[in-house]
Amino acid sequence: MEKSKLYKLAFKICPPIALIFSILVTITTLYINEGLSPLFIFISIQVYLNWFAIYTISQGETTARRQTRDESDSDSVAITIAQESPANVKYWYCDKCQNYTYKPTQHCVVCNKCFHYRDHHCFFIGGCIIQQNMGNFILICFHTSLACLYSLVVIGPYLYENLRDILEQDPSVVNVIINFCFPIAIARLFIFGKTSYLLLITLFDTLFSVWIVCLVYGAWKLFNCYTGRQRYYPHS
Repeated sequence: MEKSKLYKLAFKICPPIALIFSILVTITTLYINEGLSPLFIFISIQVYLNWFAIYTISQGETTARRQTRDESDSDSVAITIAQESPANVKYWYCDKCQNYTYKPTQHCVVCNKCFHYRDHHCFFIGGCIIQQNMGNFILICFHTSLACLYSLVVIGPYLYENLRDILEQDPSVVNVIINFCFPIAIARLFIFGKTSYLLLITLFDTLFSVWIVCLVYGAWKLFNCYTGRQRYYPHS
């Protein structure tokens, strides 16, 4: 299978996996919490609403197209023909769309169309992050980090209580951290045949990683937008 096909396949299966994982985390958190938390429900709704907004804007976005360039405009000559600097060209020809589009524009191989002011295609959301939905992307990063933090606060103590018999032998912080790691849990399963709440440990570790990544990446994007340093492809 070609690399491009694997690339597209990964982009197609990641959004369903992210959705299933979010539903699993929500159900697990509510079950352990033994009740509906208005705060957690509100944060979860915000995640799904911003997810829907990002995907809708990405799918509905269209670029200003030109079937031909202006012959009277000497600056509109295609880069591949004139071999000029991209900064001097007003129009960009896309070989895949077979159209001239106004700069700055970049083609997304997954969405199979061009976007103005494109940042990147998000694996887990399933759409392109562009200037129009950047605000929603920052919000979903922060709300996802809050949802993960809430789930960690709920799952963490529950997991600790169920591992108490192991942790009481050595109550040090290092031992607690080690027993909360997925490699130790999977090794305990294969060597001793003890599940040791493998699913919860996997959820806990994944939630911790997602919490850190979303918080840092969302804060970085917010800082770039606030200071005017956010750049979109192709860079002008």
